[in-house]
Amino acid sequence: MRDIIRLSLTLALIGIVSAALLTAVHNVTDPIITERREIEYRQALDNFFPGFDTFETKSLDEGQFDLIYGDSGDFKGIMATVDAMGYDGEISYNLAVDSEGEIIGLRIVAHTETPGIGDVIERDSFQEQFLGKSFKDPITAGEDVDIVSGSTVSTAAMINSIRHTTGVIAENYLGIEAVEVNISEASDGIYRGSAQGFMGPVLVEVEVSGGEIVNIEVLEQEETPTYFIESYPLIPERIIEEQSLDIDTQTGATASANAIVGAVENALLEALGVENELDEEPEEEAVDFNIADVPDGTYEGSADGFMGTIVVEVEVSNGEITGIEVLEHEDTPEYFRESNPLIPNLIIEEQHFDVDVRTGATASAEGIVNAVIKALSEAIDSSGGGEE
Repeated sequence: MRDIIRLSLTLALIGIVSAALLTAVHNVTDPIITERREIEYRQALDNFFPGFDTFETKSLDEGQFDLIYGDSGDFKGIMATVDAMGYDGEISYNLAVDSEGEIIGLRIVAHTETPGIGDVIERDSFQEQFLGKSFKDPITAGEDVDIVSGSTVSTAAMINSIRHTTGVIAENYLGIEAVEVNISEASDGIYRGSAQGFMGPVLVEVEVSGGEIVNIEVLEQEETPTYFIESYPLIPERIIEEQSLDIDTQTGATASANAIVGAVENALLEALGVENELDEEPEEEAVDFNIADVPDGTYEGSADGFMGTIVVEVEVSNGEITGIEVLEHEDTPEYFRESNPLIPNLIIEEQHFDVDVRTGATASAEGIVNAVIKALSEAIDSSGGGEE
C-alpha cells in the first residue's frame, strides 16, 4: 500500500515539475516566436508594398485585413491573413492585393500539409499563378490556376480560398457593390445556375413559386462524395427555410457549401434578368477547315499557354494527323506534363480538336490544341506548303 502511495506521489510530482517546465519554456519562447513573426510580416509588407508607412487592421469572419497606406497617406492595397482548410489541417496565409484588387503577393505563414506532397503550396511555381489575377477573374481550379496531381486537396483548398478572399476584399474595402438578390421579385419558374466548388463546377436547379424558393436540386457536381454530403442537402434546406442566401455555410465542406449558395444566387440573377459577366464563357472560334484537306507534310504552329508561348510540330499523312511534338513551351514543367503527351495523343486518336482539355493544367492543354489548329490552318491558307 505504501509503495502505491509513494509511486502515486512520485508520478504527481513528476507531472507538476513537467508542467512547470513546459510553462516556463512557453513563457520564454512565445514572445520570441511572436516577435519573429511580426518581423517577418513587416518584411513581407515591405516586399509587397514598397514604401508603405502604416496600416489599419480590420477584422471580418473571413480573417484579418490590413489596409496599407504610403507615407503621404495614399492607399496602396490590402494584406489579408486568412486560414484555409487543407488536407492535414489549417493553412494560414497572407494575400496581398493592390488598390485595384489585383493580387501582387502570396505568402504561406503556417501549415501542416504532408512534406513533399501538400507543401507544394509553398513553391514559387504554384504561387506565381495567382499574380495579376483579381476579383474579376474566376480563378477556377484546374483552368485558371493549375492544381497539382498528388496534392489536389491542398492546392484546390488554396485556390478556392484565394478566390473567395479576393471577393471579400473587393466588396468590403474596394467599394465594389455586390448584386443584391431579392427572392420575392423573381418570377415563378425553374432556373439553373452554377458556381465553382472545391473540385469543379456545381450546377443547381432552383424552383421559384409565389416569390419564394420552393426547391433546390443539385444536378451536377465533381466534389468528393464523402465531403459533399456534409453540404447537400443541408445548405439547400437552410436557404429554403430562411428564404435567404445569407446563411451559415460552415460545414465539413465549406467550399462546396459556398458553391451551392453561389450557384443558387446565379440562378436567381438569371430569373431577375441580371447579367453576370464573370459567368459568361467566351465564345470559342470555330475551326473552319477539315483535317482531310491538309496536304501531307510537317507544319509548325504556336499559341499562348499558361506562362508563355507553346510551339508544336504537326505531321500530316494521307489526310490524318500522324504526329504532334511540342518543340517549345514556357509553362511550369511539373504542370505541363499533365497535358503533354496526353493532349497530342488524344488529338491523334480522335482526329479532331474537340478533345477533353480538363487536366491538372487546362491552360497548357488548350494552348497545345490551339497551336495544332494554328499550324494546320496556316497550312491550308498557304495552299498546302508543308515540308515534304
